[in-house]
Amino acid sequence: MTLRSLQKWTFKKVSNYNLFMLEENDYDEEDDLNDPAVVLKHQKYKTRLYIVLVTVCLYILVYSNLVKTESQTVIVSYITLDIFNDLSSKYGQNLSCPCTTTTVPLENFMSNNISMHPICQSYFVDSEWIDGLYFENASSFVNWDFRKTAYSQFKILSQFCSLSKETIIQIQQNVNKTQLITIEIHSKLQLELEVDAHVQFHNNIALGQMISFLDYLKTTITRNNFVSALGTNHIFSVQSDMTNTHRPFAQALAFVTSQQPPVEPCGLYGFKLATAFNSLPIDEIYMSVDALIA
Repeated sequence: MTLRSLQKWTFKKVSNYNLFMLEENDYDEEDDLNDPAVVLKHQKYKTRLYIVLVTVCLYILVYSNLVKTESQTVIVSYITLDIFNDLSSKYGQNLSCPCTTTTVPLENFMSNNISMHPICQSYFVDSEWIDGLYFENASSFVNWDFRKTAYSQFKILSQFCSLSKETIIQIQQNVNKTQLITIEIHSKLQLELEVDAHVQFHNNIALGQMISFLDYLKTTITRNNFVSALGTNHIFSVQSDMTNTHRPFAQALAFVTSQQPPVEPCGLYGFKLATAFNSLPIDEIYMSVDALIA
């Protein structure tokens, strides 16, 4: 048999191969109505489709078995930071490095770099500067004079800076006592993100406490209309009930303070009037008291 004859014989066998040929008794009545040549043709088509599908399935099974990788656990001892970073870059999530200690305080590996506002580190909050602004006769200055309220303004600024420092110290203590809980060693990025989350949590708590304190302080001062001992947070205006004319503030202040010469103002600050209003008679002169909130 020549090669050409072998090719023809193979082609004929393949083209005529039929896996769905039925026995004579297996044909139903509908098949009897069809042309036998058409039925045979359909059976060959089914055979070819079946062979193609079986071939594809076998290929998939063989390929999946060939490319299937078996997991292998390799234990590395004496881990250093460089070794861990190298393994983490190679294996990523497949790397497992359990910790012998699952809880560690943040203060064991974290350092704090705290920076205050420049005003709280300046000379303006020192006691030497603040005491130098104290005047025993501050009540004799007009209300717009900087010297009348300078001591109080810088004193409260110093107190707020002290409050900020105490709050920062409290935050630092709370953060240092926070326990980092983990069963697997973290990468540097994961560790930084988790520590930042703890620090931000305590910052938000402290910020909320300070805002609540300031709101309470403002509400208390506004509702109760507190007046300082020197009257530096009130304006006194003098009015004659007979002529119904306003005297200049400097003249009225000089009259009330036994003709003390008024001090010209060296600073002007914004203020708003509160709702409280009281009238105090002094001989035939009425003094109006309007609370100011600087």
